[in-house]
Amino acid sequence: MPYKAIVGLIGTLMEQNAQAFNQISKNIASHMMANAAAIAAAFGGGLPPGITGTNDRCTILVANLNLDRIDEDKLFNVFAIYGNIVRIKLLRNKPDHALIQMGDGFQAELAVPFLKGVMLFGKRLEVNFSKHPNITQGAETHEYVNSNLNRFNRNAAKNYRYCCSPTKMIHLSTLPQDITEEDIVSLVEEHGTIVNNKVFEVNGKKQALVQFETEGQAIVQFETEGQAAEALVCKHARPLSGSAIRISFSQLQNI
Repeated sequence: MPYKAIVGLIGTLMEQNAQAFNQISKNIASHMMANAAAIAAAFGGGLPPGITGTNDRCTILVANLNLDRIDEDKLFNVFAIYGNIVRIKLLRNKPDHALIQMGDGFQAELAVPFLKGVMLFGKRLEVNFSKHPNITQGAETHEYVNSNLNRFNRNAAKNYRYCCSPTKMIHLSTLPQDITEEDIVSLVEEHGTIVNNKVFEVNGKKQALVQFETEGQAIVQFETEGQAAEALVCKHARPLSGSAIRISFSQLQNI
């Protein structure tokens, strides 16, 4: 091929790559703007304190884990409150560390401040952004990108409304229609003293609220919130009479 033709071909390829890169950048920016709008709408028109809406780091480093009590699925249950999870890796060279890759930077930015410094099974979590942009898939990673337990694949704005620091009250939904308050107590009483609980219907579907009294050995212990958090991390998505229980923190003060 003549030299000029080669130069021309290289120029054409570089131009096409530049156009493709610009389009990808626009798509990412558009996606981030859509997420920012959804988050802002969910929080009444503005982002939560400390959330800039400009973070593009998706991977979180969690340290000081209690290895006797924690695993990837329990980490998934608590971090998935703040966004979709792509994959999780417990670090074998640092046994009390884990990497968690969130669906995007906005969701990671929500998770870090809400979970930083909380107690996880008796140990205070260190939660920060990782220097790694993503987690390489491998034998030691647990994959969640296609999990139907990711909360933000549908009704993202609704799920953003549930984003908060752990509270002492949990909200249970997708419950069997014949469930009773006694059934709810039996389900979660191992995690702490229950102050109150209520089973009710919304649009013909059974839901429940459970309020715990005191803190204990739990995944997140903000004074009286610890036992509720342990119930969430251990019982979210647990099958019950053909239903997978969905648990979130409730922002109500009392039942």
